[in-house]
Amino acid sequence: MFFGAPESITIQSELAAMRAELAAIRSVQQESWVTQQRATQIRAVVQDVLADSATRESFRTDGAQCGYDHGAFIRSSDGCWTFKIGIMDQTRFVFNSASNQVGDDNKWGMETHRINITFSGTLVDPSISWMLLGAYNSQADRFITVPNELRPLYAWVRKDFGNGLTGTVGLQNVPWDIESEFFGSSRITAGEYSIFNYRFGAGKETGISARYQCDDWRVIAGTFSQLNETTDSWDSTSNLSYAVAMRAEAKLGADWSQLEWQSSLPHSTPGAVFGFGTVWSSGRAQNPESPPTPSAQGFTTDVRATLSGTTLIGQFALMRDPAGLPQLAWASGVNMQGSTFLTDNFQVFGEGSWMDSADVPWIAQCGMNFYFSKREVKLTTRVIVPFGSGEINGTRKLAGGLGLADSGNNASLIVQLQLSF
Repeated sequence: MFFGAPESITIQSELAAMRAELAAIRSVQQESWVTQQRATQIRAVVQDVLADSATRESFRTDGAQCGYDHGAFIRSSDGCWTFKIGIMDQTRFVFNSASNQVGDDNKWGMETHRINITFSGTLVDPSISWMLLGAYNSQADRFITVPNELRPLYAWVRKDFGNGLTGTVGLQNVPWDIESEFFGSSRITAGEYSIFNYRFGAGKETGISARYQCDDWRVIAGTFSQLNETTDSWDSTSNLSYAVAMRAEAKLGADWSQLEWQSSLPHSTPGAVFGFGTVWSSGRAQNPESPPTPSAQGFTTDVRATLSGTTLIGQFALMRDPAGLPQLAWASGVNMQGSTFLTDNFQVFGEGSWMDSADVPWIAQCGMNFYFSKREVKLTTRVIVPFGSGEINGTRKLAGGLGLADSGNNASLIVQLQLSF
């Protein structure tokens, strides 16, 4: 027995070694199985993520674009869906000299005169466009009766039917005078609605209109709610009337796109536009208020000549119940204005407006503009002089928008910075 002991020890050692090797093999196999299972799970997670990503990608049109073009925009590759936002800010300093005022005759101050926030784009199809413009005014003026609130100034949808024919539904410019073609006041030379438009303008109303435009002429006509009366809705006590309006223009020379601004730029193509507008409004069928609601009717005619940086405008209007007349009656008026660029970025302008039957028949203004970054930054300095000390306001409050006192005016100095982006 003693002679077999070494052999027994050797066998035991070999068995221990075999057991250790077997345990190591089992451990490796177990780890390999766990690794394979983990890899299978990871592959499944990756496949789910890729599938979800592909699903999300289907909601975004390939080739969609975003950028800045006179406003920030997002646009699908086919142009069917677009969204654009733009902001226009007018900050001004006003110094007004008047007589017989409550307190000091000379008053001045700074104000955020006007802020426009514009949303626009296309939907479903490139031929269907839309616009929503919210306006804030620090002063009640020709179009905004309640100051210091954000109110809609435009809200419309437009369909382009091709061959120059378009239709528009919603809150829009009433086709009437030259400024019916401009959105707000940012594209007007003086940085403000003209004196003529404050007195004789037809405003902005909810309605339906159609436009036809070709190379040499265009016409727009529509039916609207009561002119110069902004209302939130109809009800059983407010019997709103209706109105029809039309404007026709014929041009020589300059392209229509060049005429989207009131004054032409240097080196632009010379041209001339002859315009005619007419409105008819029935007034309220029932009106318990006093004085009665204005019932705008009449016609206007105008000519605008652009001479490579110089613009000349002449206008005439005969209108019943215009906004610039204190009493409801027929009135006529003329307007003459001109502007010219002395350099590529420096412009001077002047305007004289006359209205019969008004307390202050003549109102004139002159000034200058400095343009920076093309037309996105505009610094305007102007002096406005009423030739008479009577009441400036008519059936609508005009003085605040123009930068004048209600009455007793001598003159006003206005310095305004306009930013459009």
